Amino acid sequence: MSVTANSLTACALEKISLFITKRYGLEFRQHRQELLWQAVQERMQACTVSSTEQYLRLLQQGKEEVLLLINLLTIHETYFFREPAHFAIIRKQIIPRLAKSSGPKPFFRLLSAGCSTGEEAYSLAMTLLTIPGTGIDWDFEIIGVDVDTKAIHKAQAGLYGSYSFRSCSREIQNNCFERLSKDCFLIKRQVKEKVRFEALNLFEQVYPDWLQNLDIVFYRNVSIYFSREQQQDIFHRLTGLLKPEGCLFLSCTETLYHHNKHMILVNSGDAFYYQKTAATLPSVAIAKSSQYSVCTQPPPAYVPPQKKRPLTRIPRKLLSPLITTTNPKPCLNTDDCCQLFNTALILIKSKKRTEALQCVDQLLSADSQFIQAYTLKANILLGQQQLTAAIKLCKTALVLEPFCLEAYLLLGMAAKLDNRFDDALQHFKEAVYVTPECWLAHFYLAEIYQFCSEIAYAKREYEVTSKLLKQGNFDNHGLSFFDMPFQLNDFLQLCQYNLEKLQN
Repeated sequence: MSVTANSLTACALEKISLFITKRYGLEFRQHRQELLWQAVQERMQACTVSSTEQYLRLLQQGKEEVLLLINLLTIHETYFFREPAHFAIIRKQIIPRLAKSSGPKPFFRLLSAGCSTGEEAYSLAMTLLTIPGTGIDWDFEIIGVDVDTKAIHKAQAGLYGSYSFRSCSREIQNNCFERLSKDCFLIKRQVKEKVRFEALNLFEQVYPDWLQNLDIVFYRNVSIYFSREQQQDIFHRLTGLLKPEGCLFLSCTETLYHHNKHMILVNSGDAFYYQKTAATLPSVAIAKSSQYSVCTQPPPAYVPPQKKRPLTRIPRKLLSPLITTTNPKPCLNTDDCCQLFNTALILIKSKKRTEALQCVDQLLSADSQFIQAYTLKANILLGQQQLTAAIKLCKTALVLEPFCLEAYLLLGMAAKLDNRFDDALQHFKEAVYVTPECWLAHFYLAEIYQFCSEIAYAKREYEVTSKLLKQGNFDNHGLSFFDMPFQLNDFLQLCQYNLEKLQN
């Protein structure tokens, strides 16, 4: 039975998208809608289902079909010893330290979260097997988990083609694999017996008991599938699985966006990773030169500019769709509006986003020309993944003030979240044009250029970011509220680390 494009209506596809998001946390913004459309089309043909509504009912009836669809929606781009600096840190620093500080013959447990077809989990096992003392002074196990059951079965089989070895030395390949044919290699028993694989949805609210008391977690290149809020939720729960002083590794492009009060960022010299704080550790231990805690300073109060260029007044009826309050207070004076704005900032800092939005809406009801209220509301909505509404607010702010730095920054961040990198580059360039000393715009430009393998441009932007930060521009990031994950030295070291990586 063929499936026509007409049978896959936008409304029905949206229902399937919401079902998958609710059940597994996977998001399907603009850049992934085509992937979802193709996967649903393929599964409808396999199930001989003629309408999307029928297929949605099939998904709701059983887990097996959901997993078959998920298998088509997750990408498995991996290979042995990807980001080799992480494995070197484990071999040279973390395991020797843990072995020395633990009791007699400790047993270490490591997790590869989102293990795909197993290359990362086996790389961890091969790394630990090369450390002196393994199996004698201490021992270990590796657990690999992934939502894709097809990938799990391949990992359990331990069969790989030559493409998986593009970052693996010939010595390791010869010592740890048996060559079955020209392009087929089998992981050897002594490595395979150290690793077990399980199907697991990281979006589940309760994790199984066998995931408790981990020493090291690898959670790399997985969070691209989740929204920012879901990324933080999973990161927090993975943190809860770690023992005190346990370590969590992210990919180099994900480090900036994950943090909580129970983890400290450690710069090993070769790469960054997170370490869980122990309840018995004195506070001074967090303040070592290579470790930084999360910034907890309150946001600065808003002070209206002394000189403000004349604004083109916009008819209120054109702005009213953006103002949702049902209790307008049009008689507020300038000081009252500023007080409302500062109250909203304090509420956001306290994670009271609903109350903050109410304050902003009350402010906009009183003064529809208060530009910073639009960008602050956009900032809040952006954190809630309401990209369309946030973008509309930023564009309204730019109508009021064509040189609004915050609006360009937020538009760039929205485009970056949606993986529209060309648009993100354009908006961050506009932010730099408005305020050349905005280090945050330069930092985001560097990240995008690095992701897109534009090495020369990435190096230039990291260098500019470092220079601006060293000149004392740290607080001039351009946002009314910025949930700063790191402090000044963290950003400087991130820039330096990425510059060295790009240089190599």
